[in-house]
Amino acid sequence: RRFCKSANPMASLSFSSLVSSATNLSRSVSALAASTDAHLRQLDDEQTDAVDRIVQPPQRATFNSAAQRAEMHNRLTKQALAANAAGDIAEAASLFAQASGLDPRPTTI
Repeated sequence: RRFCKSANPMASLSFSSLVSSATNLSRSVSALAASTDAHLRQLDDEQTDAVDRIVQPPQRATFNSAAQRAEMHNRLTKQALAANAAGDIAEAASLFAQASGLDPRPTTI
């Protein structure tokens, strides 16, 4: 059965074609996930260690309070954003790495 016609091109699709499309999409997503998992399993220890150092940097300034580390993080992040805006990508990356070590946040990884 067809839905009523409208300006929306999706409205002219039958229910069975929508279900079929959703099923195909689900299979594609599953295949992509399986492929990604297989690729990740192939990473050697050195590569995974390098990723871990980026995603979970060692804590820096451990003698400072959490509030002080957060303040230093914010200052470095502002400097990193300014460096990035100025086109100095290497400096921005270095500053983001320093900031992430002070107060790890997804926004500075």
